[in-house]
Amino acid sequence: MAPASSDRPIEPASPVRTAQPIRHDTALTLRLPGPGDTLRLGRVLALALAARPEARTLLLSGGLGAGKTTLVRGLVEALPGGDDAEVSSPSFNICNMYPTRPETAHYDLYRLEQAPGAALAVADDALLDLLETEGPRRALVIVEWAERLPTDVLPPDRLELTWLPAAHGRLITAIARGEAARSVLAATAREVADLVVPETAPVTAPDRAEVTATQVPTALADTENT
Repeated sequence: MAPASSDRPIEPASPVRTAQPIRHDTALTLRLPGPGDTLRLGRVLALALAARPEARTLLLSGGLGAGKTTLVRGLVEALPGGDDAEVSSPSFNICNMYPTRPETAHYDLYRLEQAPGAALAVADDALLDLLETEGPRRALVIVEWAERLPTDVLPPDRLELTWLPAAHGRLITAIARGEAARSVLAATAREVADLVVPETAPVTAPDRAEVTATQVPTALADTENT
């Protein structure tokens, strides 16, 4: 005997949902035509970083003359108390402290050996204490030549800027690690939207080692954008 037919329509199978990757890091690229744009980016970063104590670690990587210290100068001068600060690259004494609010610790690891862990052997304990502190802290920490630090000492919330080769001006990849740093990068991008390379909408960031491997050639160095 044939089975009785049913008038109930056959429901289509539910579509299979694929898991979406969780974005932990965000990156974008900025083009800085001249030193004035580097200073401007520093000023914008100052306000964004000061508003998020959890993300007060800024790591700068790039060749000689790339513009790292110029950016730090713009940043420090935009903070309260920055008028009294004399910003310079602390290549010889490793660290300069600026009387800003929040206080700024400016490190330069250029003279340290590039062997893994060598920077930690020479850098003072204050830098390690600042990097290892979790959550909001009083000081804003800026490290030039940050690629010489091992990643296992870096705080989970941090902003990394890497200068890349460019035919004209400066090209920077900005990577935000952690929720607070992503907030800082988003706020910065809104204020300097004209400097953001259009095709670099925020994406999942590559590994830090891949980004910092490319440095700005020394031939690009100039006296204004150091």
